[in-house]
Amino acid sequence: MTLSPDVPTQTDPLDQMLADPEVRESLAMIVANAPTLAALASMGTLLLERGPEITDNINASIRQLRADSEDGGPGRIGEAIGSLAELAPLAPVLASRADSITGLLDSAVLRPEVVEVIGRFGEAAVAADQATRGQQVQVGSVFALLRELKDPQVQETLAFLITFAKSFGQKQSRAGA
Repeated sequence: MTLSPDVPTQTDPLDQMLADPEVRESLAMIVANAPTLAALASMGTLLLERGPEITDNINASIRQLRADSEDGGPGRIGEAIGSLAELAPLAPVLASRADSITGLLDSAVLRPEVVEVIGRFGEAAVAADQATRGQQVQVGSVFALLRELKDPQVQETLAFLITFAKSFGQKQSRAGA
């Protein structure tokens, strides 16, 4: 006769799961791919955050396609689909650069006033290139340069450049600190 009853030993369900080689292999695969899974989770979060914006863009595109088809017939839809098919190879490249693209879109670089200043700079660069390309230009002496400094347009540009240099220097100092 025994004094203790026969009690089956209970094992922890987690221990039972970890004893299974298939479960251990799956866990090892998850751990090995943790950085990739984290990146996917991050991209999913960004996609969800931008969901309403993306949906609005898609809806606007569909409305535009419908309006175009009413105006120009079904050929317009075919053209639009052809254009979208040409963009398809860009999708993997854009997806791999999602963080950079989001950073650019959220940065001050695309603010309307910045784009306007850069646009004026580009126009001036093209005009200067067209005016001087292929021509031998003589600047002259130091006195000729000093005379050019009296030009109001040159003064305005130099004031812009000096103010820009000071402002950029301040922002660089703050960024380095």
